[in-house]
Amino acid sequence: MNIISLTVVASLMGIVAPGVMQMSLAPVLAQKRSSNFGIAESAAVVFAAEYEGTNDIPSDTAQCPDLVDLGNRSWEITCTEGDGRFIQHVTRAFRLMPIASNAYTNPNRVFAFDAPAKFSHVECPPNDPFGVIWYNAHLRAGHMDACIPSAAWSKPRYLASSPDDWLFDLSNFGFGKHPGY
Repeated sequence: MNIISLTVVASLMGIVAPGVMQMSLAPVLAQKRSSNFGIAESAAVVFAAEYEGTNDIPSDTAQCPDLVDLGNRSWEITCTEGDGRFIQHVTRAFRLMPIASNAYTNPNRVFAFDAPAKFSHVECPPNDPFGVIWYNAHLRAGHMDACIPSAAWSKPRYLASSPDDWLFDLSNFGFGKHPGY
């Protein structure tokens, strides 16, 4: 090998070496960020699962210090793991159990949907208990009447249901006045 080839190779190595070093460290850096993200994600999921559907007012922790009240018993938690350029943040939302009361919270009888004019003999499916998601629109396309909501299928179900959970007014369905109204 002559001196010129050696000089060219040495200068190329001087130019390429920082890039090669950067490429060799990239997977290690990504692995550290990924590990921190996994820890923060796990902490956020555990925190949300601990309070989801309970009546307990959440309180922040050292790993999950950013707790935000979104109103209507909904909360958002942000958990953090790592330092410097390896820091990772994960945010999750959750909702507490609605406040139970003896009085219904729909005294003005305002519902999300209008009650259908006619009902068929078919009970609404469990995944669409009022038929408003897909079922009634599909049946009406076939010239059939709306399905009967599960809460109105029988008098015991009707009386056990809560008007707060109705998507349209069932009070005139034929079982008399609901005790909630």
